[in-house]
Amino acid sequence: MSDVYLDICIAVPPEPSVRELLAFQLHALGFSGFLEEEATLHCFRPEEGWNDAARSDLERLLAQHLPPFILTEIRRVENENWNKLWEESIVPVEVGDNFVVAPSWRPVPSAEKKIVITIDPKMSFGTGYHESTRLMLRMMERHGRSRSPVLDFGTGTGVLAIAAAKLGSQRVIGIDNDEWSYLNAVENVGKNRCGGAVEIRFGSYEAVPESGFEMILANLTKNTLLEMIPTFSAKLATKGVLLCSGLLNDDRAAVEDALRISGCTPHSGCTENEWTGVAATKG
Repeated sequence: MSDVYLDICIAVPPEPSVRELLAFQLHALGFSGFLEEEATLHCFRPEEGWNDAARSDLERLLAQHLPPFILTEIRRVENENWNKLWEESIVPVEVGDNFVVAPSWRPVPSAEKKIVITIDPKMSFGTGYHESTRLMLRMMERHGRSRSPVLDFGTGTGVLAIAAAKLGSQRVIGIDNDEWSYLNAVENVGKNRCGGAVEIRFGSYEAVPESGFEMILANLTKNTLLEMIPTFSAKLATKGVLLCSGLLNDDRAAVEDALRISGCTPHSGCTENEWTGVAATKG
């Protein structure tokens, strides 16, 4: 893993929903941390792998937004320096009726009746700041109590796998094909003392030969969800629940159609700003 990162500065309007959408899109391009200023979003990624093709991919993404976002500066920074800035920007977040997601270095006020999930995010996606993560946690409050076994596909920081364990699931598998995410999730599982219930694996669906899951958590992009829904359905137990997020509101109809084709019945969901989540049951 590289010790040198790029701080790519992009001029972005200060609206939270706009910045969260861009951060979600950039994560798919290999960016792993973000720091906000009034007129700028600092976007961090390893210097390794940054080339003309990667820059072209970024510029095409920025041009898709109207008005286009402008890349203003690229700086080289040591991993330790940018990570310190990122850590200082993370504060506790209350989600739904039950959860507080907080880093280990921040005190959590008034948490007596809350389920506290300790997440030190480092470079992984999934802190409770993005709508897609919050939507998953809210759906888990309704559909995820005490279900076992559970698969969290694309676990990121491990926040959803840890939440499942804290809601009573005794067997949870979290998997991610990004090395930073895998290592971060393992660390966060330890911080939450969930190692007896949660196993984190490195890889993709090939690393999960098991089936018969009572619940599958899939906070992914639309295209990845559409590709994976048949696999998820095959791995679900009858009456098992699939929770999907990472979707814009306009994506919901296509995902629900794919769920029905694969034998899952969409029956509920929730929205926040332009993001949506869908819950479906197999059979």
